Amino acid sequence: MSVRSENNPSSSTTASILSYPPDAPTSGWFFEAFHYLNVKLGPQYLVLLRKWVEYERKACWLNPHKLAGFSPEKRPSVLLSWMKNRPRPLPKVDKKGFFMPKFTEEVVAWWASLQPQWRLLDKNGLPTPFEEFRDDLSPLNKHGRNAWVGLLACIKWWGLGLVCCVADDNEIHFEKWLIIIADMTRILGKLAAD
Repeated sequence: MSVRSENNPSSSTTASILSYPPDAPTSGWFFEAFHYLNVKLGPQYLVLLRKWVEYERKACWLNPHKLAGFSPEKRPSVLLSWMKNRPRPLPKVDKKGFFMPKFTEEVVAWWASLQPQWRLLDKNGLPTPFEEFRDDLSPLNKHGRNAWVGLLACIKWWGLGLVCCVADDNEIHFEKWLIIIADMTRILGKLAAD
């Protein structure tokens, strides 16, 4: 079964893209990242990008030293290649997304590895839902081009892949994509509000 049109990340009924924040820098890492990530992949993706903008605004659009980002442990290999070459896109990834079970598993594993110790994982390796935040979100409280930008690039590629590839298990991968988007959105919302 393929992803149904109402679930298709790029269907015509989905929200458009974001406007560039008027208070953001007109060049530099955030400018490049925003324009790269700001694609039409549905309302959930749009809300995630909005929360990321709020979070980076709170940090005054600063880009800390490259070692201040997320741990490279378990980072998907295609992301490492993209990070070395940006702002130039990776043609294979950017034209059709990067949708393979191995890639989605790598994204899930990396997201899970970045979680605070108090987050539990379910049988699929996804962080379990929780009622209240605990004190320590420091593993996820990272700004700049070597932090959330990489996660969001992976989510973008995954979504583009869902649009371009027709497979029997798209619905499963689409649901997992939405679960991770919802989790990231909640975390970014909390980080931006604190």
